[in-house]
Parts: sequence; C-alpha cells; structure tokens
Amino acid sequence: MNEPRPKKSNCPYCGDADVNHLASFIEGCLSSAADWAASVTGYRFPSFFERLADKFPEIIFSFLSFIKVARFSGDINKVASYRSRIVWEEANRRNIKIEQAIIGNYPLEFYRAHLNGRWFYFQSLPIPPRFLNNSDRWDDKILLKHALEEAGIPTPRFTGLSIFSRRSRRLTSGQIFEKLGTPLVVKPRDGSRGRHTTTNIQTAEDLITAINRAKKISPRLAIEEHLDGDVCRATVINNVLAGLYRASPPSIVGDGLKKITELIEEKNAHRHKRVEPIVVSKEIKEHIARSGYLLDDILPKGLRLYLTHRIGRFYGGETEEMIDKLHPSFIPILKRAANVLNITVAGFDCVIPDPTQDAVSQRWGIIECNTLPFIDLHYFALKGKPRNIAGMIWDLWKI
Repeated sequence: MNEPRPKKSNCPYCGDADVNHLASFIEGCLSSAADWAASVTGYRFPSFFERLADKFPEIIFSFLSFIKVARFSGDINKVASYRSRIVWEEANRRNIKIEQAIIGNYPLEFYRAHLNGRWFYFQSLPIPPRFLNNSDRWDDKILLKHALEEAGIPTPRFTGLSIFSRRSRRLTSGQIFEKLGTPLVVKPRDGSRGRHTTTNIQTAEDLITAINRAKKISPRLAIEEHLDGDVCRATVINNVLAGLYRASPPSIVGDGLKKITELIEEKNAHRHKRVEPIVVSKEIKEHIARSGYLLDDILPKGLRLYLTHRIGRFYGGETEEMIDKLHPSFIPILKRAANVLNITVAGFDCVIPDPTQDAVSQRWGIIECNTLPFIDLHYFALKGKPRNIAGMIWDLWKI
C-alpha cells in the first residue's frame, strides 16, 4: 500500500484539507440547530432516534440505488481515503466483501460490508451499531472538555463562543485572558484537521484576528489554554489503548549566527526523504510573528522556534508510533476517558511534553476526541512499529 501524500490547498488556513467556507459555516449552523433539537426531542425518545440513526444510511443508499442515482463498487482503487483503504484491505484478508457508494463518478466515504448474511452500511470505519451510542456528540470540543473536566481527566482550561449566544457577544478579550491565561488557542468548535486554528495567542489583537478567522468556517468556537508539547493521537478500541502516535510541528534551533530563513533552508536540505519541505506560507509567517520574530531575524543560540501549529511530516515535522515507549501512567487515564464518554472507538488528541515520563510530572491534557479517527496515522509514522488497528475494529463484530 502506497503511503498518503499531501494535498495542495487554496486556503492558507485550511492546511491540506480545504473546505468550502460558506458550506462549512452553514453545516455548523445546522449542527447547532440539531443539538438544540436533540435536547428537546432526542432525550425524550432516545430509543426511537437511535434505531432511526442506525437504519438511516441503509434507507438513503437503498433509495438512491433504486432510482439509479447511486451505485456500489467493489473496486478498492476508488477508495475515498487511506483510512478506509486500510479497513478494506483488512476485510479482504478476512474474506469480508466490501463495496463503496458512488454517486455519478464521485466516490463517497460510505461503504457496506456483507456480514452475517446481510449488508451493513457504515462511514469509513465498520463500527457495529451497538457500539456507537450517539458517540459523535464528543466531536464537540466544548462538550468533550466539560465531561473530561467533571471526571478529573486532564484537559486545558477552556471556554466557548457562539454567534448565537448573547453572553459570547459580550465577552471581551480581557475577560477571556483573565479566565484562561496566556497563551491561547482558538479553533472551530466542531472542526477538524487544524482548519482555521490559531495557537500561541498572546495579545488582544491576535485574539480578535484568530476569532474572526475561525468564524469564517464555524459559528461556534472553542478557546482554550495553549499547552506546550507535541500532539499525540491515542486510539482506544474497546477499552484497549491500541496505539499512541506522536507528531511534532517543524522547528528550528538557533545558532546565534543564521537568520530564520537560513535555518529553514538548512533544515529542508537535511530532511528525511519522507518528510515534505517546509514552505514558508502566510500562516507560518504569522505564527513566527506571534513568537516575537521575523523571518530575517537571527535566532538566539540554543532557542527552539516552532514554525507552525501543524504537525507531522507533511509540514516538515516528525512522526512516531510510540505506544511501546509510552509511560504506563497514561494508559489508565486514557482508558478511563473512553469509559467516561461511554465510547468504544475513540481517537484522543493529547498535547504531551514527554510521553515517556510520568503523567503526573507534567502539564498535559486531552484537547479533542475523534469518533471516526484516522487510524492510518498509526501505519505511516516515520518511526516505530505499525499497529493493526483496522483488525481490532473488525474484531468488534466477534463480541
């Protein structure tokens, strides 16, 4: 299997995962309305809505197939993502038949698998319906942090902003800094892939800029304490910590002689062949400026400067699958987080200074939960042994 390659982006703040800004904003508005409706109706008739949600993909795609709008393909080469390809390849090893939904010539991230004599419809990961438990609500970064905070599980200090909230519109930059301290992070409340996220915010001016940037794709925002460290994806499957993938942003270390631009060029010249070169974008310039530097500045000797909040080898950083090196103190905390949320498949994004050291000895926290995690991260790290997480997901059907 060939490893994924980075995609070009037309938006400097979407990274390699462009979205239509207006469509994303409208989707956020609909999500907000759906949350309100669920609070009114979903909790009164939970079993009805759960059964309807389980059947919804099958009903929709059966209808679209009947009217010849959609079709199903058994061609694995049309797969929509590497996450799904890994799942499909594992299914082939187990002699499970997989087909992908296609509308026109556009392959969707929806599939069906033939199990126990019938078709099961799913989005990318074949999680049995009995294990879903309306888990997608934990993609909401504010709801997630409230639940973790109440359970005493490490998470950054946080607050939410919404264009629908009168309280949010009255909240000033000074009040936010007073509540959360500095520096800060601003991100879409329901977003992913680091789109329109701003980190290391230390001034009121930068905070306002970051809020306006995030509001372009989401009406609801999350503002949180900026934690120091690398981003680690802890994937939990059925109360087992299946993998711990560590990704670092690109950084340079000053020698007291070279300019920042020269240090970037030097780093690019000596990068690993699987690591993409650092491209000095508008976002990177702004990130460096928030740290108090310009590209032509000479970086003081021994000072490490992070160039962006974006992590991994697509941006000039490094990656490692390091569950075998993880300090054992993290394992019960991460498993407890999954139990608190009552979730069977979870990808927790954590900021950890040093995963090899005791959890209680450092300031760290869970910042996000992905209920449809990109398990392919654990397969393509620069260092470490790949983990067969797709196999663990398929094993859920044996339980």
